Amino acid sequence: METNIDDLSFHLSALKTTSSEIPILDNREPISTFSLPSMSSCPMAADGSNHLLVYHHHALLLFHLPKFELLFSISLIPFIENPISDICYYSILNCFLVSSSNTLYSLSSSRQIDIIHKFSNTIWSITHTSNYIFLCYLFGFSIEQWEFNSSNGTLLNTWPKANLIESSDMGINCIRAVNQYIGMTIKQNDFSWRIDLFDISAMNRLRRGRTIQQENNLKNWIGLLYPIDHFRWLFADGDQGLFLIDQTDQQEYKQIDIKKLACNICLIKNINSKTYSSIVIQSYESLHLYNLQ
Repeated sequence: METNIDDLSFHLSALKTTSSEIPILDNREPISTFSLPSMSSCPMAADGSNHLLVYHHHALLLFHLPKFELLFSISLIPFIENPISDICYYSILNCFLVSSSNTLYSLSSSRQIDIIHKFSNTIWSITHTSNYIFLCYLFGFSIEQWEFNSSNGTLLNTWPKANLIESSDMGINCIRAVNQYIGMTIKQNDFSWRIDLFDISAMNRLRRGRTIQQENNLKNWIGLLYPIDHFRWLFADGDQGLFLIDQTDQQEYKQIDIKKLACNICLIKNINSKTYSSIVIQSYESLHLYNLQ
């Protein structure tokens, strides 16, 4: 059941970024580039201090921005046997969280990799907001809400796939949280995408996204998401492009083309002004940093 967003009294994002601050990037030159051949939606995430963690060819690479200074590269063999499915920054423990198969790991600034928890299913996507970590299993088989302290984790809620998406949908590819909201990229039965918005308390759907069509019947499975704020999301769909999806007005959704090619994206904040200062865009061969200010 959908909920009227106007009835909610959550404190919304303090970010001052407006749609105009995410410009069309195809005609802009990046301020820095780092070559990483044979990339295709490699998991990556940034912290609050201009550090970017990227998984590439069985290694974790930590960069310092804006010049993509490589601080270290850790080969995951023998630490982690399976490919990395997703990465997020976990501000509670000041570390990155990395998911692989059914296991959640932490990576600290000292380069130490520790097991946070082993779960019952294969982890597909992870996100963090407030004190909670949300896990999406097996292309949306279910979503769980967890709370962790220094010694163990507590499962708070489980939502099965049938409670989240429609019967004609294929599954959930990417979940991303901002404040009290979670956005999900949902693959529809005609292979097109949409972005649905949920509250984190009861996982009620607040917005049902409009269909994001793919040209030439391409069946692209990238479909990665990054929040600007609670109603505006960047959506990367590989060679289908990078889009700004604005769902602020429930009656008039907006879709703005930002770039023709984007396999993953990450916004970098200016801590002092509380705005986004730059954007990292992942192509098939490189990482590119664009200035937004």
